[in-house]
Amino acid sequence: MSTSAAIHLKIQYIGFCSYKSLVILFCLIFTPLTKADLLSATLNYHQGSYSEAKREFLQLAHLGNADAIYNVAVMYLHGQGVEKNKAQAFAWFSLAADFGLLDARDTAMLIAEQADNKQPLDDAYNALLKQLSFQWYDKQLRPELNASPALHLSPERRYTVEPKYPEHAYKNGIEGWVWLEFDIDKSGAVTDITLIDSYPEKTFDKAIINAVRRWQYQGNNQTLPYYNRSLLYHFTTYKGKQYEQSFKSQQREYNEKISDLIDAAEQGNALVQYYIANWLSSNDYNATRLLKYHWQQANANGELLLRSAVNGYANSQYRIGANMLRGKYGKVDREKGLNWILLAAQSGFASAQYRLGRELLNSQYVDYAPNKALKWLRAAAEQGLFSAKRDIALLLFDLKKPMQQVSTALNEALAGDNEHPQLLLLKAKIHAATGNSNDARKLSNSALKEAQTRNWDQSSIRHFIATLP
Repeated sequence: MSTSAAIHLKIQYIGFCSYKSLVILFCLIFTPLTKADLLSATLNYHQGSYSEAKREFLQLAHLGNADAIYNVAVMYLHGQGVEKNKAQAFAWFSLAADFGLLDARDTAMLIAEQADNKQPLDDAYNALLKQLSFQWYDKQLRPELNASPALHLSPERRYTVEPKYPEHAYKNGIEGWVWLEFDIDKSGAVTDITLIDSYPEKTFDKAIINAVRRWQYQGNNQTLPYYNRSLLYHFTTYKGKQYEQSFKSQQREYNEKISDLIDAAEQGNALVQYYIANWLSSNDYNATRLLKYHWQQANANGELLLRSAVNGYANSQYRIGANMLRGKYGKVDREKGLNWILLAAQSGFASAQYRLGRELLNSQYVDYAPNKALKWLRAAAEQGLFSAKRDIALLLFDLKKPMQQVSTALNEALAGDNEHPQLLLLKAKIHAATGNSNDARKLSNSALKEAQTRNWDQSSIRHFIATLP
């Protein structure tokens, strides 16, 4: 049998999903991905845009996407967008087999059986392994999703205020989630909350932010202050028996719409994979109960998040990386975590750029690099991220950069929060450094008053005031 006659793309295109029909269930409004994912690459392939499809498949292949690797092999086998080359096809099929695709191994063996000279096949495979291999992916990126979370030093929440479910959302049965990150200061107070993502957009944001601002944590000198605490908070209307009857009446309609979601995820839509991973991270959604008929494994949310990450979606890449930094997938793995965060940062994801900058400022690690950190903080600041602007001003002062440069950065940060205690303290330090102790005292007192109002730690401000003449 001829190999090229029977081999097709690993992910077949079975038509556009009816996204409009999903709005009733999830209020999702899907927007085109600016980066390649498996579905967009497959669409380009079926529309005959082979060069674009190959570029996208290669991009995903270097993230460890096994289906994309297989599809590159198919294109070499058929000569689509590239010159027909069975040696290259053999190499890419063999690589896909290394990533666990058994039918790729069968195809590679069939090509080898039909070859008069096997040396060019082996040469092509060995050359490819120098660029990309499963061993490289395993060492640099692959998380152990089945591992138990590592014990990680972190503060414990001692005071919680539950967010108020927005009335209009509750009455209409709208469910969703909000992804936040925030810092915790020495006193255990939550500071500088950053909204990373939410669904439906702007529905639950204010409710959870207002609640989290009042949370208090407890810890010690090892755990506080704590930076970039991540929270994926779920808003659900599911209340057990109270909702059983309505759920049964909706189940047929839900099943139809969820089947569309499942199709989109299985076809390689990275955004849908990311959303479903978020749904599966909570058991309290009506929709989750149906989704779990298809994804029954205990770590299904992690598997889908990883699929979305290797499918090029920056939000998922950042979440995977952040999880590895805090040991969610077994041991804390800083190298792999930073690699995933770097991928998301290179895609332009502001929160990843900021996190990468902040991690590179940690002097206890060998990757400490303040100048590189400043580069990534500036990239995030250019996208309007307040925490990045704040840290740039503080870092420039610590690095003893010219006061004019520090002042410019400080003013840009103050435009986002003109009463921020840390920034007012920094302004006071600038005045003190230039000999203006009166203004320094006034500003530091203002910083102290604002920190008291926000219930933030005041020790650094009081210490500075004590040094003033």
